[in-house]
Amino acid sequence: MSRFLFCTFALWSLATIASEPVWPGKAWERVPAATLGMDPALLKQARDYALTGVGSGIITRYGRVVLSWGDQRKRYDLKSTTKSIGVTALGLAVGDGKLKLTDKASALHPKFGTPPDGNAKSGWLEDITLFHLGTQTAGFEKPGGYTKLLYKPGTKWAYSDGGPNWLAECVTGVYRRDLQEVMFARVFTPLGITRADLTWRRNAYRPRTFLGVARCEFGSGMPSLTGNLGPMSLSSKRTDS
Repeated sequence: MSRFLFCTFALWSLATIASEPVWPGKAWERVPAATLGMDPALLKQARDYALTGVGSGIITRYGRVVLSWGDQRKRYDLKSTTKSIGVTALGLAVGDGKLKLTDKASALHPKFGTPPDGNAKSGWLEDITLFHLGTQTAGFEKPGGYTKLLYKPGTKWAYSDGGPNWLAECVTGVYRRDLQEVMFARVFTPLGITRADLTWRRNAYRPRTFLGVARCEFGSGMPSLTGNLGPMSLSSKRTDS
């Protein structure tokens, strides 16, 4: 009976902690992992695995820190995590009614897919939709610049930076604004991410502007992000469980 009461109390305590609201502050509240029903030994295994790639990290549950490692103030190049920021911008455009995933990219971009000129001769450019670009099924080569179209869109999956960078230009075209400005206004600032936390580099693969506005890239390496962010901020180094 006493064991039953203990288990009941433990479950009640965990439910109470989980349901308590956690309001963003200057620092995360830190609690023992076990109090939130997590296994400290397994968390340490996760940390040790993460450290094989060096860097820093923080694991939270119910808005509280259960484990962290490394320098939380260090800035990192997010590399291909950039693609998740890019599809967020795509989602905004879809939500705003500016485009649909079924839209043909060539209808949104005056020079879609070229250069190289050989892509136009393939006869496939007119078939590529925003869905293809967003799901890595458009058929472009890996590099983020102007690359060859290797296969008919929708027939294969192949990881690419070039495809997402064409997608970035399509989204830029419907907003006619620097996507950095759009993302800060709609996503980053509401999450508590400031320009001191996040920088969006100049496009490393293509000319600086597109249709008269800054040409952002979705493929890789756009932003650098600090680990010194508040609880509502976006970080590539945080894992919520």
